[in-house]
Amino acid sequence: MSEKEENISMRYWEYFCALESDLKKVSRYIDFSNDNLDTHSIELTRFILSSCSEIDVILKEICFELDNTLKPEKINEYQKIIKKELPNLINEKINIGFSFPEIKPWDSWNEDKTPDWWAKHNKVKHQRNKYYKEANLDNAIKAITALFICINYYYKIALSKHLKERLKRNITFKDVTQILSSDINFIRFSADYYISHLRID
Repeated sequence: MSEKEENISMRYWEYFCALESDLKKVSRYIDFSNDNLDTHSIELTRFILSSCSEIDVILKEICFELDNTLKPEKINEYQKIIKKELPNLINEKINIGFSFPEIKPWDSWNEDKTPDWWAKHNKVKHQRNKYYKEANLDNAIKAITALFICINYYYKIALSKHLKERLKRNITFKDVTQILSSDINFIRFSADYYISHLRID
């Protein structure tokens, strides 16, 4: 990675990788299947709260990168900006594990609705004693896959400012996923988002 690229903080990606690694360990004890979506635990509470807190941070960063005059603070404000400027983000499909169906965590934004998992996260965050069962596998999976999408879009925007001139073309997700390499690959896009090698001539 060049000096310019190093000026882009990789802390968001590193934090995500730590969450991904921990979630993969959880899959040793909870089978990631439709039968277990209601399974809830303290550990899944941590994943939901951590993922959604990071989503809030990274969506602010994305909106700032798109227009530094924007000052969104709430999920519905992010939605309006993302739907206008990055509509493809809403329709991204993510694979998790090896047999779980594809997930579209932001799909409800197409209908201008707050994702159900985000609303459940708020209930867990503010009224945990009452809504502790909402800290379940279903909401944890949707939260962390939503974070994965946001982080990749953030780096696509940020890295494009440094790499477009060197590559002499627009930055693609194949470029981004090559840079954001993970030894885990428990959470991933479809195969056509990945390449074996990134060449910068």
